[in-house]
Amino acid sequence: MPKLFLKHEGVTLNTYELEKETTTIGRKSGNDIQLNDVVASSHHAHVIIKPNEYMESQMDARLEDLGSTNGTQVNGCLVKSVVLRNGDDIQIGSHHFIYENDEMTGMDETAIFLPDED
Repeated sequence: MPKLFLKHEGVTLNTYELEKETTTIGRKSGNDIQLNDVVASSHHAHVIIKPNEYMESQMDARLEDLGSTNGTQVNGCLVKSVVLRNGDDIQIGSHHFIYENDEMTGMDETAIFLPDED
């Protein structure tokens, strides 16, 4: 199950499981993740979860900024829409989230094949 971890100085403050097809993030009540942050817009961004078109057993997550005043950053870059990858750092206002997809665990490293030398 994909998750967002709310972090502050390396400490996890909260964990949000992305169970719904669309999870909304913003300052106003009614958002799935409500941020007490004047820098965050009322309806700042959302995360859309869909099956991967090539591997239906895996889920893809797309983060979309909803025209927020101060923007949304992923890994330090301002984004409008981006497919999230394991470990991505998301900044909305003064809040930092880390995206994690359990289904991708173990896929972060590349195996190196060294042929036998005869």
